[in-house]
Amino acid sequence: MHLSRFPAEVDASYDVEVGVQADISATLDALAAATTRRWQAGTSGERIRALLAAELARGAADDSFPLKPQRIVADTRAALGRGDIVLADTGAVKMRMARLYPAYEPNTCLTSNGLSAMAFALPGAIGAKLAEPGRRVLAAAGDGAFLMNSQEIETARRERIPLTVLIWQDDAYGLIKWKMDLELGRNVATSFSNPDFAAYAESFGARGYWVTSAGDLLPALTEALAADTVSVIACPVDYSENLRLTGTLGELSGLF
Repeated sequence: MHLSRFPAEVDASYDVEVGVQADISATLDALAAATTRRWQAGTSGERIRALLAAELARGAADDSFPLKPQRIVADTRAALGRGDIVLADTGAVKMRMARLYPAYEPNTCLTSNGLSAMAFALPGAIGAKLAEPGRRVLAAAGDGAFLMNSQEIETARRERIPLTVLIWQDDAYGLIKWKMDLELGRNVATSFSNPDFAAYAESFGARGYWVTSAGDLLPALTEALAADTVSVIACPVDYSENLRLTGTLGELSGLF
């Protein structure tokens, strides 16, 4: 069933059995009035929240290097206040942040869904800081996404817009690699080389940080977010966790 104010754009992968072209709110109200079964919040939601909280807590205590994604999310949450803004770029970063990052206020964790435009986080962070100058702003991006719009460091420096960029570095297109490994058992043309991100940031007049141990990340985030300038933090990430997550989600699907 497709509900929209506009006709559905169908193709071989999106086959609409019933299309309702009308006001979405009124349509949902009408559907609710025509049904008798009601979903009750309770056990399943609480179990999911408990599982995610436990995973985040384990990540916060994991000192392995390169850092596990859970550790990066935990340290990001610890460094940011309730009203600060993080933008999670498209890729494996978004998959991890959208799943685990606790958001306490509206519009404090922004992702590019829908068309999932890659490399939106850095220019988006500039816009977010201009819109909310009183809040600290962090752009979380994979190295592939960052390199697509890294020149916007110059824009932020020139316009004196303080923000922090956290690069999850795996020297690959992590999400594409994850999907290819899952579906094909191997990946092709997903790896690439990177510059010295700290030196690269400094060449624009920004601050550059290298994370060389798990204990480096939170202090670097704290210092960078407090600075009245543009900062770039390069953090190596261990994405071997991705295939483990796929297996875990498959096991959990039958529990709820």
